[in-house]
Amino acid sequence: MEHQTSEGLRKSIHVTVGLFAVALKWIPWRIAALVAAVAVIGNWLILHRLVGKRVARHERGYDAGIILYPLSIFLLIVIFNWHIELAAVAWAILAFGDGTATLIGRAKPIARLPWNGSKSWGGFLAFLIFGGAAACAIAWYFGKPSFGVAMSAVFIAAMAESWPLGVDDNITVPIAAAATLAVLGIQPIVHVHPPTVPWLWLAANTVLAAAAYFLRGVDSSGALMGWILGAIIVIGAGPAMYVALIAFFVIGTVCTKLGYARKAAAGLAQERGGRRGPEQAFANVGVAAICAIACWRGLGLVPQFMGIAALATATADTAGSEIGKLIGRRAFDPLRFRRVAPGISGAISLEGTLAGIVAAFLVAYAAVSMAAHQLRPGFIGTVEIDKAQTIVVLTACAVIGSYLESIVGSWNRNIPDGVMNLFNTAAGAILFWIAWHFVPMFGFVF
Repeated sequence: MEHQTSEGLRKSIHVTVGLFAVALKWIPWRIAALVAAVAVIGNWLILHRLVGKRVARHERGYDAGIILYPLSIFLLIVIFNWHIELAAVAWAILAFGDGTATLIGRAKPIARLPWNGSKSWGGFLAFLIFGGAAACAIAWYFGKPSFGVAMSAVFIAAMAESWPLGVDDNITVPIAAAATLAVLGIQPIVHVHPPTVPWLWLAANTVLAAAAYFLRGVDSSGALMGWILGAIIVIGAGPAMYVALIAFFVIGTVCTKLGYARKAAAGLAQERGGRRGPEQAFANVGVAAICAIACWRGLGLVPQFMGIAALATATADTAGSEIGKLIGRRAFDPLRFRRVAPGISGAISLEGTLAGIVAAFLVAYAAVSMAAHQLRPGFIGTVEIDKAQTIVVLTACAVIGSYLESIVGSWNRNIPDGVMNLFNTAAGAILFWIAWHFVPMFGFVF
């Protein structure tokens, strides 16, 4: 007889495990990470035999959730090992917020959310109340971050959990919470005065948003979202990242419009005449905007170039996809290495890949050139940028991030395009952060 998963039992375990977040205060982070890694393997190989099938969703053919949960905890501990309190707060949000959202959302749904009919106000409010209480309790126990930062992370994570993204909550919730905590919870090394509002660049941003609308690159709401994200980048990160945004817009628009009639005739063209909405604008530029906020808070040069890497990745993906559809002769699945029909999710071609490399290089070159011009001797010594090395690293991160998206798209073709775009830009940014630890690109000379 086909078994039925006990979601109540699953989420009860989900919540209970969150109590162990308090242990991060006194357990060395390496030991905690090792325990989480063992839990990943244990859940994968042993858990089903110990507690039976009621906690595993075998009816859908696989169960990623019970593996992704401890995997997310492992990554939080490793990434925030210098700020372990942030890992604990994010863990509490995942455990209590996400867990109670499901339990109470099913028992007392109240009403359906207007932006997602499969989620309820009962679950959303439960996430805010119980996730908020747990996050604030952990923040009080560790002495930081502030309650305001903790609640901001709870709200962003609740929105991520309630949005119809098509991705497991054990991924979206910790990512949303971690990004918010990283931007708002990590204190800058030096005090940074609020930046002067760059009115000229904001005017250029207005012109760019209007041009995107009149060139039929975005609809009205997409233009508004683009203007907001552009303003965040201009004010938070300055000209270098904004030049990358301009390059992304120009290259993306040209590649989308190029040969549009041919792509439309083949059923491969972007919908609505190539016009993109606010979801696509955020999916492509949202990660860069988050990095810009980190720059505004004085968290250093690394977020600046992470944002540029995210935009270069978005450009590489758009150029590779659009040019590949237009002139690509052979499309293949990057996961299984076999030929597929053009336009299939995750499919790549040699021509599209080369176009993506060129597009990423152009974005990296423009942004690094502007950064080298802007970061002159002044505030703290002299900033030196190895332009060639930085451009190569940015281009490589963009191309690899785009390729990773193709692999994930080939693995699961049901993930919405917007989520995939958000994934590849985040991948490009994270890859740059990893490369920064190993490749000398820039630094201060006192």
